[in-house]
Amino acid sequence: MTNRRIFHFTIWLTVVLFAALSALYAGDAARIGTAAGTQLLVPVGARDLAMGGSSIATTTGVDAIFWNPSGLAGLKSTAMGTVSTMQIFNDINVNYLGLGFKAGRLGVLGISVKSIDFGDIKETTVSDPDGLSGRTFSPTFVTTGLTYARMLTDRIQVGVNGKLIYESIPRASATAFAFDIGLQYRDLGNISGVDFGIVVKNIGTDMKYDGSAFTTQAFETGVSQSQFFSRIPSTDELPAKIELGVSYRNTIAENNNLMVSGVFENYNLGRDQFRFGAEYMFRDLIALRGGYILTNDAKSEDVEYKFTAGVGLHYNLNNVDFGFDYSYRDSQYFDGNNMFSLTFGF
Repeated sequence: MTNRRIFHFTIWLTVVLFAALSALYAGDAARIGTAAGTQLLVPVGARDLAMGGSSIATTTGVDAIFWNPSGLAGLKSTAMGTVSTMQIFNDINVNYLGLGFKAGRLGVLGISVKSIDFGDIKETTVSDPDGLSGRTFSPTFVTTGLTYARMLTDRIQVGVNGKLIYESIPRASATAFAFDIGLQYRDLGNISGVDFGIVVKNIGTDMKYDGSAFTTQAFETGVSQSQFFSRIPSTDELPAKIELGVSYRNTIAENNNLMVSGVFENYNLGRDQFRFGAEYMFRDLIALRGGYILTNDAKSEDVEYKFTAGVGLHYNLNNVDFGFDYSYRDSQYFDGNNMFSLTFGF
């Protein structure tokens, strides 16, 4: 198949996929707060977060596992790893580890683990509502992923990320499976510097908690002895998304590169968003980034995040790549989020 035919097929497939899934998963503000597995929405990767999450057309390497798995195909090193940490609010930390490996003609493989650390929470019960026992617990929220990405041509790359979502509290837990699938197209329409990306996220099974916590001891009418009754918990959908993005990159002077990008996000259990971002890079060494998030049809008091910013450093020493990225995301009702990422490649 020639590049021209691949181009037309890709655009046709993208339009059909986006139209069909947009109708199926149209944004619905009335369903805000009904999603399960919302840990899937917590971002990782300081570079892309600093641009407001607008760079799905150009995200690359291990960071791309979260934003658009097709970007993993652009892994520059034979093996690469990244770790990041971010405090979101009330001492809740989000920790992330991602690894990527080139597998020859097969493509690129990646694995990732994201864990949310809630710290110790005081245990309260009906008989001890003030938690005077001193007992504590900590919920477990973990998302693990296995990613595969491949270059189809020198311009088109695709990727899929399979995820296991696990959540638990004492005597109750839930598990779900989901996948992301994405595509990136470089120099769209033979226009140098114009890149296109599309990704469908969190398509998978519903999530339902189960365990002895849903068993209650009570008396049934007309029966003298107490019995155990099981309450049936609800089954809820994962927060599915469809994102469509475009980026433009250009060298504005020697050793000075500028990229601007935008994304439209269609969210099945909330409001749609437009995200915009920019990155200035000097000598592939120092980067300055910024982003803006526009939530569709929302009152200002209902919008938690709007602005992002960050910096990055990249250095190659004896064929070993080192990268450090920092991003800041403002928060209307809590302290702003600070994320730090460290990347290394061999």
